Amino acid sequence: MSMLTSLQQTIHKAYVKTVEKVTPTLSTSKFLDEGVLTPEEFVQAGDLLTHHCQTWTWQSGDPSRNVTYLPKDKQFLLTRNVPCYSRVRTLENDSKNQKSEEVDVEGDEGWIATSSTSTNDFIEDKVTKDISNLKIESKPTTTTTTTTNKPQQQDSDEEDDNEDIPDMDDFQDDNLVEEDDEGTLSKNKTNSNSQSSNSNSKETTNTTTTEDDNILRTRTYDISITYDKYYQTPRVWLFGYDENRKPLKPEEIFEDISEDHAHKTVTIDIHPHLGISSAYIHPCRHASVMKKLVDKQSENGKQPRVDQYLFLFLKFISVVIPTIEYDFTLEFDT
Repeated sequence: MSMLTSLQQTIHKAYVKTVEKVTPTLSTSKFLDEGVLTPEEFVQAGDLLTHHCQTWTWQSGDPSRNVTYLPKDKQFLLTRNVPCYSRVRTLENDSKNQKSEEVDVEGDEGWIATSSTSTNDFIEDKVTKDISNLKIESKPTTTTTTTTNKPQQQDSDEEDDNEDIPDMDDFQDDNLVEEDDEGTLSKNKTNSNSQSSNSNSKETTNTTTTEDDNILRTRTYDISITYDKYYQTPRVWLFGYDENRKPLKPEEIFEDISEDHAHKTVTIDIHPHLGISSAYIHPCRHASVMKKLVDKQSENGKQPRVDQYLFLFLKFISVVIPTIEYDFTLEFDT
């Protein structure tokens, strides 16, 4: 990143913070017209996400950093220990038939999505195709209860179950020998492999090479979603760990960002609720892209729902971070 670009970003951040202080919070829904959210709609969408994808949870964060337009216990969304098995460079190197497709967003620079046989789950065409399948099947929630309407049948079942239970007297000493579990981590062999694994951390996930150690070591990310008052959209934050649970450096995080977005739509800043340095995906075009996806839903005969906003949002964010495997399930039942 050049010094000029860094200076421009610093000036822009200062401008945004100043405007946020004097700009009233959005209170009227503009979801269908502009692809943005009110704080209340952000909470509504977050509630649906945490309900159906329980890896996501609401967080309160640092009380001194709380914002008044969100509930104290719902300041931002968080999912922890999200695996990232390979570097984006590996995906790109494996593809021989790459091409780039640009999403035209109101005449501005579009979101670039890499298209190939190995990464077609992440391209923009896949995003717009998948949103046509977004649905919630309304099914009443049922609770299973135990009754005793047929005591005779229950007694018979218990007798059958008792017959299936083996007598402990039938067990001999030779039946109690435990076999070695191939998935068990051998402490004696772990240290010998830790040094050799570091050499491959740049390109692919580290794995141990001994027979008795089948534990997969991988980079992981804590991903959070905050509400951006200025842009009136969600903002995604990334905090990464290497295979040894040590925080990733900024240049290492960019290895897991699409090359077309690294240092452009992804930069480093202080997390607004945690106060730690994290990477974030700049929300300047989130509203325009979301408007495009909402319109696509309408064209496909679907009624866009504001509470499903984050499912669509996380789908298109996967274009930027294609190898970070967070949960954004599109099809689910209620």
